[in-house]
Amino acid sequence: MEVPLHGSRVVARSDGHIAIESFETRPPGPGEVMIATEVTLISAGTELAMLAEEHGSFCPGYSNVGRIIALGDGVEGVSIGDRALSLGCHASHVTVSSAPASVMPVPEGVSPEEATFGVLGSVSAHGVRKARLEMGEHVLVAGMGVVGQLALQFAAQAGCETLIASDLSDRRLSLARELTGATVLNPTACDMAAEVERITEGRGLDCIIEASGYPDHLPALFDMARIGGRIVLLGSIWHRTVEVDFMPFHLKELTLIGAHQPKCPTVATPAFPWTQQYNRAQTLKMIADGRLKVRPLITHRLPYTEAAEAYRLLREERDSALGVVLTYV
Repeated sequence: MEVPLHGSRVVARSDGHIAIESFETRPPGPGEVMIATEVTLISAGTELAMLAEEHGSFCPGYSNVGRIIALGDGVEGVSIGDRALSLGCHASHVTVSSAPASVMPVPEGVSPEEATFGVLGSVSAHGVRKARLEMGEHVLVAGMGVVGQLALQFAAQAGCETLIASDLSDRRLSLARELTGATVLNPTACDMAAEVERITEGRGLDCIIEASGYPDHLPALFDMARIGGRIVLLGSIWHRTVEVDFMPFHLKELTLIGAHQPKCPTVATPAFPWTQQYNRAQTLKMIADGRLKVRPLITHRLPYTEAAEAYRLLREERDSALGVVLTYV
């Protein structure tokens, strides 16, 4: 395949403005591959948070799917023409490491759009693994963005006695119920604590996976957890703060667990064999065989040249915008 000298990419300016710029492509060095992008998925939590801060100009994104068009020296396991999921940004061409933690072949039967969910799927999988869900537990996933929806689907296969989804959007909750059969609760429409008390027959929640990224409701989550319960922080908190009275946390002997996917190991150990690449491969496998349903999560498809509109949708039309993909071909 022909290797272009120039490409186009999405650029976030320091003032938050989104632009499209031309750039000189970089041929792959040893252990690298070049990918011609077909589609990318926006990670709303992380990317919107980064756009709100001063970072200088940068190319956002890390869920890229395309065809490999060039190989550097020493590359093994992938070939020119292979479709691959990578951590490449929102750009027409990306040059990335060929290491398994960076590039993952896309299985047959998984479309490029579906494959873009492999990275966020591994984020959710890491959070659910850290939660160590047990058969018969009462579990709540709070926040039905893409990461929360995927975490809910993973949790649904863990044998939980009760699975609850919460969000402020009835549309997102309806989708969560359709995909998993979970009980859905909107805290603006019900007394969450009373409903949890009723659903769990007074036991309280064994585990809460917080996927919204907003810590404001942590005190309420502490109240709904049972004695000895666990709260997993999966959403991108991103420097948000909240004042918390830790006495209820202390009295219940709760456990607060951080789940930051980049800390997931890339080398398996007996204590934690679930590497980043394992989770991505497992996510793609589950998409291929239908256990993980990601196509219904896609609400918008836009050409990458309309990236500014894509970010606006995610920022201003949260009720209707969920999975937003950018196309390049």
